[in-house]
Amino acid sequence: MKTLQITNSPFKLNFKSPFLTSKNQIKKREGILIKIKYDNYTGLGECSPFPEFGSETLEEAANKINNFKLKLNLDPNNFINNLNDSLSGLEDFPSLKHGVEQALLNLICNKTQLPLNELLNVKLFSSISVNSVIGFLHSNETLNVCRNYLEEGFKTIKLKVGRDNFEEDIEIISLIRNELGFDFNLRLDANGKWNFTTAEKVFNLLKDYQIEYIEQPVNSINDFVKLKSCSKIPIAADESIRNYNGAVNFIQKKAADVIIVKPMMFGGLLPTLKIIELCEKYKIKVVITTTFESVLGRSYAIFAASSIKNKIAHGLGTAKYFEKDLFPDPYPVKNGIIKLN
Repeated sequence: MKTLQITNSPFKLNFKSPFLTSKNQIKKREGILIKIKYDNYTGLGECSPFPEFGSETLEEAANKINNFKLKLNLDPNNFINNLNDSLSGLEDFPSLKHGVEQALLNLICNKTQLPLNELLNVKLFSSISVNSVIGFLHSNETLNVCRNYLEEGFKTIKLKVGRDNFEEDIEIISLIRNELGFDFNLRLDANGKWNFTTAEKVFNLLKDYQIEYIEQPVNSINDFVKLKSCSKIPIAADESIRNYNGAVNFIQKKAADVIIVKPMMFGGLLPTLKIIELCEKYKIKVVITTTFESVLGRSYAIFAASSIKNKIAHGLGTAKYFEKDLFPDPYPVKNGIIKLN
């Protein structure tokens, strides 16, 4: 076991304009850039906590990384177990675990000259469908933004819902379908705004609008199970799944039709790949999304999404929200698609 040199530096990404949801508005993302050196090799990783989604705070991550001693046996024949052992002290710090894991994998790829998919023996697909996202806007502005996204080539629109008066949500959805038709996927995200009774009402009102799925309509797993049993609209779980074990619980109970997976909140790529494998076993769809991290963290989410067999659209088109990113983006979204090669 050899001690590796680990350093970190804070960063901040400002939004061009605030992004509004039923819970809050997001104006910036702050995180920690992690650098690990071994001899002449370097690996980079991103830690961008999001406490609202269940991660540690930025302050907690910073305190932990400053006192974290990392040792790793770089034996290529058993590096996954060695890596997991090295990260075992970070289970309560999922975003930091993501950053350290990413930096280590990046380091190992640089040292072995192997691409990540070969290192992990993962088959990747060459392109990924991406959904656009529309936050809380007035009805006509929402319609115009939606129309622009469709003209750009997006085939899936994700619309934030959960206004205090849900009839306003219905009005906007009706306007979109009446004006723009049904030739694209429309998915909704309530961010856990509704209780079961309200969700049941809304689902009933939306049954004729051809909704791909409704994300996080309620919060408790019991309400998910009840709503899934009485609804014809598929349901996706996001904020109710705070970690890897929570995802396993939802999957095994078949409490949702779709599992939303954020690698930054799940502690990295390795647990994300395990969740994808488990979902395939239970025939549950997986959508990979970012948490508005930088291009560095986003590349991890793109890797995970490109390993998924079905062609569902993923929530990866967040680069455009930033005034400036940490690095140039090697995976731009064009016509609603990310191409890996």
